[in-house]
Amino acid sequence: MTLGLIELVLTILASRVVDRETNYPIYLTLYFAMGLPWLLASYYVVRQASDSSANRGFVLVFVLAIAMRLPFLATEPILSDDIFRYVWDGRVQHAGINPYLYAPDAEELVFLRNDLYPGINNKDIPTIYPPAMEWVFYVAIAISESLLFMKALFVLCDLALIVVLRGILRALGLNPVRAVIYAWSPLVIVEVAGSGHNDALAVLGLFAAQWALLRHRDALSMAFLTLSGLAKVVGYALAPLFLRAVRPRALVAMGLVTVALALPYASAGSLAFRGLTQYGLRWRSNDSLFHILFALTGSLDTAKMIVAATLVTMVLVLVFLNARPLRSSYLTVGAILLLTTTVHPWYLLWVAPFLAIYTSPAWLYLCLSIGLSYHSAYLAMPGEAWEDVVWVKVLEYTPFFVLAISSAIRELGAGTRARRAFLGLHSPP
Repeated sequence: MTLGLIELVLTILASRVVDRETNYPIYLTLYFAMGLPWLLASYYVVRQASDSSANRGFVLVFVLAIAMRLPFLATEPILSDDIFRYVWDGRVQHAGINPYLYAPDAEELVFLRNDLYPGINNKDIPTIYPPAMEWVFYVAIAISESLLFMKALFVLCDLALIVVLRGILRALGLNPVRAVIYAWSPLVIVEVAGSGHNDALAVLGLFAAQWALLRHRDALSMAFLTLSGLAKVVGYALAPLFLRAVRPRALVAMGLVTVALALPYASAGSLAFRGLTQYGLRWRSNDSLFHILFALTGSLDTAKMIVAATLVTMVLVLVFLNARPLRSSYLTVGAILLLTTTVHPWYLLWVAPFLAIYTSPAWLYLCLSIGLSYHSAYLAMPGEAWEDVVWVKVLEYTPFFVLAISSAIRELGAGTRARRAFLGLHSPP
């Protein structure tokens, strides 16, 4: 309780100075200060066994999680401008236009420009968001065109994820209060309540799929996983990890959900992939292992091919070994984040919920240190593109890799049983 109240006070203070330009050093100091009670609370609940007061403890965690989100929910989305595109895509659809057909700066969309238009980034690129996300934008704008409402919608997804996490933890026989590791995470508070990042919906779909699978609801699990994939493509990338855990007939749900959500946008044809293709070709920021691969190969294309081959091989091996979908999803998401060309702070929203189940000092550290990546915006002159700062990436990633490697060595050297648990493999009959 005390740690939660301390973090709440620090959250209120941080929300009052959040900035990526003039006040950035003050904000960053408060952001890291928020992390101290969060880490202490995480350490405490991991060491605490589940008891009769666990339900009461979870309610306290949940209430304080709501309180911590409110100060940032009330702020302007200063650290990221992605939410402007969400509102724009919704307005385009309400004008009767397929959002995949035109970029925001297209002449065909001039009549839709309003005071939010200047806030849209990359106006020359069509939307990169899959159909499920476009549906959410459409429904949201039918109710309100305000940025606050759009943020609130994804905060609701974020809060729902805390409840889903509780169900997963209980199903695994773990203390449900461990949900505090996600619920009070400064990263989650800032990136969802502060910036309104829509990853909250896609991650909710992924964990709802895991929860349904633990309850032996195969078809429902596949439906939720498809929703995740149609919100952000990472969900589809994880789909093979579920295949050996569900009955074949459950896969029908994937097809039905895909058709239902994607069919209204089918008129765009291959143009629907233009934005995502441009993203893959043009974006590179705050990378770690990819930075090393590029330095070694001297070729972006070669480095990307190595990354693709590595991830495909990893997924195939996990499927072959019949690794549990929950653990294998965690390992795969972690690998994607370390190998990808771009790691914005909100990308770590994908790994944050897993830490309530597989607590990792390395990932806990990175969920805090990733806030340093906003330093690029602080150093850039107005109107200039952000450029990575090497010493910032060293501070972000070096302790992470030291912690991760030492943990992996310790786990893999702990015997066959521990190694199987580390990889999430099913125990032999």
